[in-house]
Formats: sequence, structure tokens, C-alpha cells
Amino acid sequence: NNNKRYKMAVLPPVLLIQLLMAPCSLPQQNKKQQTKPNIVMVLTDDQDVVLGGASTTPLPRAASELHQAGIFMENWFVHTPVCCPSRSEIISGRYFHNLVNTPHDRWDTDGKGHSIQCMHINETRLSPGPTFAQHLGEAGYRVGFFGKYLNLSPRQRPTGAHTYFVNPGPSSKSALDPSGEYYPSFWFKITPTFNGTWNNTNMEYETALIGNTTTQWIKEMATDDSGEPFFAFIAPHAPHGLAIPAPWYQGKFANMTTPRPPSYNYSATDHHWLVAQQPPVTQHEVLAADEKYGQRWECLLSVDDLIIALRNTISSLGISNMTYFFYSSDHGFHFHELRLGVGKWNVYDTDIRVHMFISGPGIPENVNHTLVGSHIDLAPTWLGLAGLDTPQDMDGHSLVSDLIDEKLLHTVLPSVRSHIEKSKTETVENSMRNGLSYIEYHGLGPVGAPARMMDSFNNTYRAIRVMRGSTTQPIALNSTSGEVEGNYLYSEFGGDFFFTTIVFRELYDLNSDPWQLVNIVNKTEDHIKEVLHQDVVRLYNCKGNDCRE
Repeated sequence: NNNKRYKMAVLPPVLLIQLLMAPCSLPQQNKKQQTKPNIVMVLTDDQDVVLGGASTTPLPRAASELHQAGIFMENWFVHTPVCCPSRSEIISGRYFHNLVNTPHDRWDTDGKGHSIQCMHINETRLSPGPTFAQHLGEAGYRVGFFGKYLNLSPRQRPTGAHTYFVNPGPSSKSALDPSGEYYPSFWFKITPTFNGTWNNTNMEYETALIGNTTTQWIKEMATDDSGEPFFAFIAPHAPHGLAIPAPWYQGKFANMTTPRPPSYNYSATDHHWLVAQQPPVTQHEVLAADEKYGQRWECLLSVDDLIIALRNTISSLGISNMTYFFYSSDHGFHFHELRLGVGKWNVYDTDIRVHMFISGPGIPENVNHTLVGSHIDLAPTWLGLAGLDTPQDMDGHSLVSDLIDEKLLHTVLPSVRSHIEKSKTETVENSMRNGLSYIEYHGLGPVGAPARMMDSFNNTYRAIRVMRGSTTQPIALNSTSGEVEGNYLYSEFGGDFFFTTIVFRELYDLNSDPWQLVNIVNKTEDHIKEVLHQDVVRLYNCKGNDCRE
């Protein structure tokens, strides 16, 4: 029942796990046979992978269990390294340039005084609008959203959503939170109900609240007799600032220091001006970053609890053999690499590369997968698992055929098998996205100024992160395919949001320069740079099916 009220208390991790491992009702014998799989997506906020944020230290059980149970995608990238655009791209399967506001509505409202602009995204293109939830809802799925759906979450339940328990966002003044506050801390001062209202109660820790609410919902979905599958989109705010850990984890990572890779406090004067002008990191900044790094890991211990609780619940319900599990972050994070302060927003691997764990029927266990994937591929992949074709307005690829092991095909449900049969030749490796992830960002303004400017309006770029051909060799043009091969990052910085002029370019060979310290664009042959430019332009202008050719 959507209107059923759940009162969630602050539970220490041991009690949380014990409750979720307690005997529960298994699916009823007269339950209709399920032909489509359940899907669970856990999406954290600002969690890095390059600097160790997805390792077994902050995730002592989840990281190892998820890897042993399935695939770790080594080369997974976001499309836009900041919260609202990345989340919009995930739920829509569309590139930033197909979601961004036009010049006429960039700062417009919906006519009722509510902004429709969220970090340059026009949210009216999402709600109401086609998202994966609408397509899955029409296919019989019960879709539940829990936590940080978007920065400015819609005031109405999105089309296709069965359950909608999310934050309203800053200054939204919605019925869900009259104060309009956006996570002033990691504590809710509310108790959730599923009918769109809040009731004031004692404070409760956000990650535990979301975890308990979700697991209760999954139990209800799995034990009815409808035979309908569910999709749970679970998005705790951790480890985003303020990065306040649960009381039972405070101090677990005290006295931590951030990693000190070669790019730490490195003066990169041949980079884009935002990087080139950065002053040295001060001792105060060093100490503050070290403290924040430890607090973020302490917050991730609660995410570890949440993931294990979800997996224990799914196991105890007897539905592991019909449930896919995804775990990633909306983007990466950096700590003074290239002197860029503490944050995201930038084109380098610390910000655009994220972890991605995938497990479920037909997925091989304990495997590191080298396929280059992107967040815009998630929605088409989820629809593919449900047996649906990729809609024409989605820019990403279904990766189902790339992920399922043919030797394990007998373990998948009919909808998955049907999709694989229809899409064998439509893999990402057979498209212009082969070995490539497209990156796009519009600057948000002078973030951090005047102390340390970490973003600016002309920190506006479009880029390709490529790993194809002989990725252990220097960047080179393959004369047969016409593709530039290697392991590299190529970026173009625009003079405005529409790239009417290109004011700066960067190229890094990550085989010899994994921390992107030396910009080699001026040492690269013109014909190679022209091929790279055309690759970027083609993706920048693509829409829907054109992006998958």
C-alpha cells in the first residue's frame, strides 16, 4: 500500500543487520511466475574511486562481496561530473546537451515561481518526461525512488514511480518540506510516509533511514502475489559534504591523510587557465582536507551497512536468482590534485571515473571487466533487462549483451534472454562509442572564490575519454579504422556554453601520464587532433539513435 506509514528509528549497524536477517515471509506458493528480473541501484554522492573511496577500507564488506558476486567495471565514467546533470543523465539515458536549457529558458521558471534550472538542466524535460521509470512502469514494474533523486526533486511523483520517498531540494518550498532545506546535515528531522507528507519526530540518521525504508519496501514488493517485478533506486547522500558520520562510526578514521599522488599540489601551468593559475595548497587546506577525507570514509561505513542489509534482505527472500544489483556514484571527487581544491567539476579522471559493481543472473562472478561504459548506458541497460528496446530518445547503449556470459544464459529470465537475442549486433563495441566515453560540462560559476577558484563559467568543456586499440602504446592513428587509438583524454574548452569558439585544448596520454600532468596537445600532429575534434563534434551534436551508430 503506497500510503502505509513507516516509522524508522536510528539503528546502530549491528541491530540494523540483525533485524534484516531475521526470518521473513518467503514469496507465496501461489505467486505468479515472474518473467522479468528485479533491479536494485545504489547511487552514492561524490564518492571517488581513483583515490580509494570505493576500496575495502571504507566498504569493508560491500566492496569484497559485490566483487565476488559479479563484475567490477574498471573503465566506467560519468558524462558530467556534478550532481544534478549526472543524475538527470542516469534516469533519462540522455546526454547533457539533450537535457540542457536553451538560451531562452536557461534561468526561467515553470510559471509558478519555481526554477526549472538545476545546474543548467531543464528539469521539465525529466518530469513530466520520459525516463526509465516511465518505460518500466508501463512494462509492469513497481519503481521506488529513495533518497537523493535529483538536487531539485520534482514536487509530483515522476511518471512511472510506484513509491517516491526523496529529498525535495534547496528552496523548493514543496509539500514534502515546507522549510525548503536541502540536507542541512546528515539527519532528517522527519518520519517518512509514502503519501507525500512529512511528520516531525525525533532526528534519524539519513543513510539508515533510507536503508530501512527501502528494505521494508522490497519485502512488501517481493512477498505479494502479483508476480510483478520491482526496481529500487536507492540514493543516500553520503559521502557528500557536510559528511557527518553516524555516531557509532565517528572517529573510526580519525587522523587519516588524503592520498598524495603525483598530481597532489602539482602546478600544471600548461593546463586550462583554471588549473594553471592555482596557488600552492596551504597547510590549513591540507589539514582540513585530511579531516574531511576521514569523515567521508566514516560516512561510507553506513553505506556499507546499507548495501549488506539490502543484499541480506534479497537473499532471505529467496529472490537473488532474479535480481540484478548495481552500485556506483554520481561522479568522482578530488583532494587538491592539480591544486584544484576539494571537489568535482573537472575533466580529469579523479572526477569522471567512478566505480561500478554489477551482479545478478548470468553475470560472471569475481571478474574485472574492461568495457568502457558510461552512466548514460544505465537506463537502456535496465530497460534491456526488462526485455525492452532502447527508446529512440535515449542516447546510451544497452550493455546487457556485453555483461551476460553466454555460458550462463540458462540462468536468466525470459525478458533478458529475449533482449539478448534481439540486440546481439547492437553492442557498444559495434558503435562510434567503441572504447570511448563522452564527457560534457558547463561551468557553474566562481565556486570557491576568492580563496581558491575551483570552477568558473568558462570551465566549460566537451571531451572524450578513450581506451581502445593497443592501450599500452602511445596515442596513434589506426590507418585502417581511421580511429585514434590509445589510453587518452582529449578536451576542448569553449568560449561560451555553445562552443562557438574553442579557446583551449588538452590531450593526455594516460599510459605514460596517468595523473594527467603534461598536456601534449601542442606536440601532437595536426591530423590526429583533427580526428579527435571530429569525434567530439559528432558526439556533441548527436541525439538518440544517432549516438548509437
